[in-house]
Amino acid sequence: MTAFETFLMDKGYKKFILNCKTMKFEPTDKHIISTMVNLDHTYVHENNKTFLKKIEDGVSVMDNINFSSAVRNKSIVFGLHEYKKPATLVYPRPRIKIKRIRDKKEVIENELYDDSMNVVLSMFSYDEIFKAMYNKKIIFEIDLTKE
Repeated sequence: MTAFETFLMDKGYKKFILNCKTMKFEPTDKHIISTMVNLDHTYVHENNKTFLKKIEDGVSVMDNINFSSAVRNKSIVFGLHEYKKPATLVYPRPRIKIKRIRDKKEVIENELYDDSMNVVLSMFSYDEIFKAMYNKKIIFEIDLTKE
């Protein structure tokens, strides 16, 4: 388990896995993220009674009426996202602009890249990141072209 995931649990989030056979969320106390077993963990705040009730009632995520994206959008997903990259914050991500050199060219990469998310996780406090996840006016701007 990463320090960011511990931070979420300390804030009152509960950890779940999506059982791909039943397409239902299940609580878990294990922490396995791999392409063979479980791609990610979904974190739901203990005050999100609607989401937790859907899980408790065994509602499938395939039931778009009873388990709508509006209900699921209040969760946080941490896991595998890009090929050959470590587990990271997948959703929701804060806005990011990172200036770096790629193939001898200066580029600006955004929050779509796991490398960008991992730089932010290493450089900013988890409180700042958490706030920025829900406030899109906040942008983490980092210049990696300077030493």
